Amino acid sequence: MTLQMKSNFLSVFLSLAFTFIILTILIVVIGKDPLEVYSLIYTDVFTSGYGIGQTLFKATPLIFIACGLAVCFHASLFNIGAEGQLNAGSFVIALTALQLDSLPLVLAIAISAVAGFTAAGIVGLIPAIIKVKKGVSEVITTIMMNFVILALINYLMVDFFAVKSTLRTVSIGDKNMLGKASDIFPFFEGSSLNITFVASLVTAFLVYVLIYKSTFGYKLRAVGFNEVASKYIGIKVSKVVIASFFIGAGIASFAGLNFIFGYKGYYELGFSNNIGFTAIAVALLAKNNPIGIIFSSILFAALDYGGLAVNQLIPKEVMLVVQGLIILSILSSDSIVRNFYTKKGLV
Repeated sequence: MTLQMKSNFLSVFLSLAFTFIILTILIVVIGKDPLEVYSLIYTDVFTSGYGIGQTLFKATPLIFIACGLAVCFHASLFNIGAEGQLNAGSFVIALTALQLDSLPLVLAIAISAVAGFTAAGIVGLIPAIIKVKKGVSEVITTIMMNFVILALINYLMVDFFAVKSTLRTVSIGDKNMLGKASDIFPFFEGSSLNITFVASLVTAFLVYVLIYKSTFGYKLRAVGFNEVASKYIGIKVSKVVIASFFIGAGIASFAGLNFIFGYKGYYELGFSNNIGFTAIAVALLAKNNPIGIIFSSILFAALDYGGLAVNQLIPKEVMLVVQGLIILSILSSDSIVRNFYTKKGLV
């Protein structure tokens, strides 16, 4: 195990340990028994096929979005626009799917996914080009783009595409929906888990190869490590910035496949429920490693579903506090680990 891997592992361990300790204190302050709360979460989330299925279902979009964000983060581009990007892509996926109901399902999904990827990628290009041409921070532009894109989709839905008296598109129909995992594995009976979870795992693996095993990935990480030095060794930084935003935003759009083809059958305003922001924490906890993102996504999904399970004991909003604590603790633990290795003379 390399020093960097050891450092990352220790940082994540400390982050989770800090979060667990603070959560336990918070539960005690509320006046509840931590053991009872943790026992209920474990029972409802990990001991039933329905609980496991729902957890993996909730983890699926997180894996897609966090992998897309990781592409940007490796280039030191703090993309906070995943919420708008995934909605733009998902909206186009739904509209495209409606035009392809006569095609075989696999082909319809493939074409819809490409259309959604392209739409989201174009949305991602806007802050990238502004950064390259004008030097404006992507943090500002991606935040602004979230509001612009969501407002634009709202306008298009209300005036053109929404079913009357609703905030959703026309359904693609049951015959165009992906089967549930429970159709093959009765263990997951009742859950919404579907084959897009497998697609998210494949995506994570491909993104891992892209980042760590490809020429583009080398350039991506070089730019993230030192932009000035990258220019000196001949890397076209502007092209890397633009490409990373396009690819990252495009990957985030795949979250819509889980909702549209695997769950509801249509695009609905608000379906993402700020998951684009949650995915930032997922990527940070995993140190932007796509394989680690799989596990951190499952953790956050378990917290989300577990929040519903323990709502009878503590407010489910406590789990949102936990997600925030993870972000703060991962930043703190990074500093602690870095200082530790510095004092040891290892860095």
